[in-house]
Amino acid sequence: MAQNDSGYEFYVGPATHLEGASLAIDGTARIDGKIVGKVAVKHLIVGPSGCVVGDISGETAEVEGTVEDSLQLSGKLTVCASGRIRGNIKYGSIECMEGAKLVGEISTDWEGSFAEPPVVSDRLEAFTAAVTNESLDVDVVEDKGL
Repeated sequence: MAQNDSGYEFYVGPATHLEGASLAIDGTARIDGKIVGKVAVKHLIVGPSGCVVGDISGETAEVEGTVEDSLQLSGKLTVCASGRIRGNIKYGSIECMEGAKLVGEISTDWEGSFAEPPVVSDRLEAFTAAVTNESLDVDVVEDKGL
């Protein structure tokens, strides 16, 4: 399948190897070759033959090839069946196809999805206080009956 690079702000062809790069792209970047370096991009597409090694940050990404080191996204990460990601992975939401490979520390910021994350110790203390108050109320009722 031939790729049309005219729809991308940045395109790396399959025969290209770019090392030591520090890129800031306000738009979409498609990588079918190899980039080693730091990449900040709004939307990243790593094609089946593509490889990105380094610190990657942005809003969204679609990975069909290989990503290594760190990937930090505020939005959706889509990992296709041929996609391989190894390293520190942070995302807003994720979609993984069967066959995708993710290895490393994988996390999301779920605090943005919930008003307040549940805290086990606070819940345990509330339960203990409720049980204690119920037993006190029973004692008071029993005392009044005597």
